[in-house]
This record gives sequence, C-alpha cells and structure tokens, in this order.
Amino acid sequence: MLRGDIICGAAAAAKYTGLEVRTIYGLCAKDYLPYVRLGHRLFFRKSELDATFAGASQRRDASSSGSQFSVEGRVA
Repeated sequence: MLRGDIICGAAAAAKYTGLEVRTIYGLCAKDYLPYVRLGHRLFFRKSELDATFAGASQRRDASSSGSQFSVEGRVA
C-alpha cells in the first residue's frame, strides 16, 4: 500500500508532477510541498502531492477575481 505511494528523490517528484527539479526544491524550501528528508534524499507521497496540487487548483477555480494562485494559495 505505502510502497506504491512513495516517490524517492526530487527528480522523481519533478517527473511525476511535470515540474522542474529546481522548482521542487524551491517549493520544499518554502514548505509548500509535503516531504520527508532522510539524509540527502527527499521522499514524497504521490497521494500528498496530488492533494496539494488539487487543492491549489480548487482554490484557483473558486476565485472570482481571476488571480493566479501558487501551490500554497497565495496570489502569485
């Protein structure tokens, strides 16, 4: 169950999300993405990444001002 949900490394997370690797690192540094650091490796859960980006999409769709939202929901 958990084994299929784990993504090991920023490069794998970038591939999964369609973002650049440096974007993944930047979002982690700002605590916008849920992750666990073990040594020099970052680990992500696919389900948490999906929920994070789905939440950002829902906030953007609910906005009547037409502003663009970043992952954390702040106006970009």
